[in-house]
Amino acid sequence: MCLGIPGKVIAIKGHQAKVELPDHCHWLDVSALDETVKVGDYLLAYQDTAINKVSPQQARETLTLFKQGGHHV
Repeated sequence: MCLGIPGKVIAIKGHQAKVELPDHCHWLDVSALDETVKVGDYLLAYQDTAINKVSPQQARETLTLFKQGGHHV
């Protein structure tokens, strides 16, 4: 099973957003999102694509659940 990991947007370049994930930074394609993405937003990442924008609280809760479940993020 694949899991979407939330990350904080730290840079934007065209249709790409650089997100800070728990263990590295990664560029994501944001062109599939209906919402405008800005630095400081949190995105749910799946492979190289942003699949959803989430609140900071949702991001924290998701990362906490991953860690409690023994997942390395």
